[in-house]
Amino acid sequence: MGRTVNIYERFSDRKVTENVKRVSAIVPNYNYARFLKERIDSIVNQTYPVAELIVLDDCSTDNSREVIEEILKGITDIDVKFIPNEVNSGSVFSQWQKGIRACTGEYFWICEADDSAEPDFLETCMSGFAENENVVLAYTDSARIDDDNNVIRENCQDLYNMFGTDHWDHSFVTKGSEEVKNYLSVLNTILNVSGVVWKKSDDIVDIMEDAKKYHVAGDWYIYTKVLEKGDLAFSSRSLNYYRKHTGSVTSSVKADVEYGEICEIEEMVAEKYHAGMDIYRWQRLRRSYMDHAVSKEAHKKRIAWIIPHPGKGSGGHRTIIQNVNALIRHGYECDIFVEDDGVSNAEMVLQKIEEYYEPCAAKVYVGFAHQEDYDLLFVTGWQTIDFGRMQQCQRHGYFIQDFEPWFFPMGNEYLIIEDSYRLGYSPVTIGKWLSYKMQNEFGCHAQYFDFCADLNVYHPLENVEKEKAVCYVWQPEKPRRGSEVAFRALTILKKMRPDIKVYLYGSAIEAEVPFEAEKLGIIPVDQCNELYNRCMVGLCMSASNPSRIPFEMMAAGLPVVELYRENNLYDLPEEGVSLAQSSPADIAADIIRLVDDEEERQKMSSFGVQYMQDYPLEKGFEQFTAAVDLILADKTEEAAPVKKMYEKPAYTADEAFRKEAEEILLAKMKEKQPVQQPENAPESMTRILKRKARSLKRRVDLWRARH
Repeated sequence: MGRTVNIYERFSDRKVTENVKRVSAIVPNYNYARFLKERIDSIVNQTYPVAELIVLDDCSTDNSREVIEEILKGITDIDVKFIPNEVNSGSVFSQWQKGIRACTGEYFWICEADDSAEPDFLETCMSGFAENENVVLAYTDSARIDDDNNVIRENCQDLYNMFGTDHWDHSFVTKGSEEVKNYLSVLNTILNVSGVVWKKSDDIVDIMEDAKKYHVAGDWYIYTKVLEKGDLAFSSRSLNYYRKHTGSVTSSVKADVEYGEICEIEEMVAEKYHAGMDIYRWQRLRRSYMDHAVSKEAHKKRIAWIIPHPGKGSGGHRTIIQNVNALIRHGYECDIFVEDDGVSNAEMVLQKIEEYYEPCAAKVYVGFAHQEDYDLLFVTGWQTIDFGRMQQCQRHGYFIQDFEPWFFPMGNEYLIIEDSYRLGYSPVTIGKWLSYKMQNEFGCHAQYFDFCADLNVYHPLENVEKEKAVCYVWQPEKPRRGSEVAFRALTILKKMRPDIKVYLYGSAIEAEVPFEAEKLGIIPVDQCNELYNRCMVGLCMSASNPSRIPFEMMAAGLPVVELYRENNLYDLPEEGVSLAQSSPADIAADIIRLVDDEEERQKMSSFGVQYMQDYPLEKGFEQFTAAVDLILADKTEEAAPVKKMYEKPAYTADEAFRKEAEEILLAKMKEKQPVQQPENAPESMTRILKRKARSLKRRVDLWRARH
């Protein structure tokens, strides 16, 4: 057994006499007769004088009223008020409100009737107000005691240490909103109201009224609201004693209520302060401590994602992680299962995700072993289909970013992936064209979210000198991006117009280029925006679902040339993008036309910037989370018909241009300088995918053999 608290041993006649503020002590009581004498003695014997003592009794059924009246008879040097209730209020916050309305102090201290305090508790708290006039709350660390004053815990560091920080090792004064954002966004770190002194404010009673909707976490709610208005002072000395009574039992119903209130306050604070993923990760850890006690019905919905192994520069992975995070911000818990590369563990994969894309608050697992009872499981591509089939789950979703059968020649892979769209999974597509294709060819009730752009990154820049240049997102590892056709077009362009500079970016591949160009490799997004502002035309070629890149180019004010194909007619606006017939001559001619036509470029640039103002990333996230809400509510219905956005005919070159272009390409072939990818380029994406498919099949066969 540890030490036993005896506050009487430390009483003294010393009193603070200078710059004393008027402090009211409020004692709300219900059936704590046995603790009242020590409680009140700990108040009247503070070294910082208490100006006013207000004792409230909420219609106790023990002899509290008689005890209070007898104690108060002996107090003559403090203003005393006793306010008993004839009917129980049913709310501790009603008692707090009554005490605050009755008090006359500039500051007040709510002293729970079963708690106690060291004689210099109030002096310590009031020093925080004296040192910083912006402080609205001051509190000290607390020791926990049992019914017999035996110390259970000397401080609350075991609670604080969840964060792995030394924040509470020393006394501090900090901005209240920062404390809420960094710590009270996760849990109530002000553990006991008896350890708090408050600066009285006009709206405190109203805040407490709002807190009555909470059965467990109302004090936590109050702290978050009060600290919006000022600073917080903390003393690391354990000067408050709060009592942990024996024999209390937490029912599953109470656990469900507490869990629900924790989630509500976490979400409220995270949304208000635009919390980062580190806070969401801490929130999930906090909730996990209650998983064993909470019913499935009360628990947050859980969503599993099966994804391919992450690769640097992968726009598809970036989109997945962004939408996983959107679901987490929306109130779901997400787990990510990553294709096993035979080398990486979960920590390494999470590091890749955060380095390549953005911080993520999902739990990450390597391999596809089922971990939880999920409410929804998303497959995300051809590599994940078979593993999705093997997992038992209430609902399956299909996160479709492209029409993946087109990644392969007509054959086994094509047919298997095409058939996956008939599995009955609920599809959510990026863009309207894929939704159109799912509905019209596969009878799916497909939902979609629009192509959007991060407008904090992609926007027009001042003081950037415009160059006579075109930038092309070159990704030869992706055949659907048409790099060979683009290289032929750019070969024609540079031969006809050597004054137009060409920038290549988007791939780490080291290979020779059959025309003069500056290769930038994979560049950060802010450098992409600077590049778009510097160039006159952007070239992005999509032979399947559109890329996000044309939309990011438009947001930066860059006119775009793309391919005139069905896949680009449903999502790309004709005023900001020019769709050229998919031959090298037509693409080259369209680029040259725009470089030479300043008026047209200005019109397209202005339109693109204005158009994308309605498509920030947040809009796409809202559309996606709304789609997931419908899937989880089993309310997916046939979507409205999708219409084409692009009604203009394809841009085509005139006969003279086409003839000259053909002569340029023939001359290149005669020189035996291949216009397509050089021989030393890495293996084609088709071969890579086939190799991965064979590897994946071997792993599936092995898994089936073991199970």
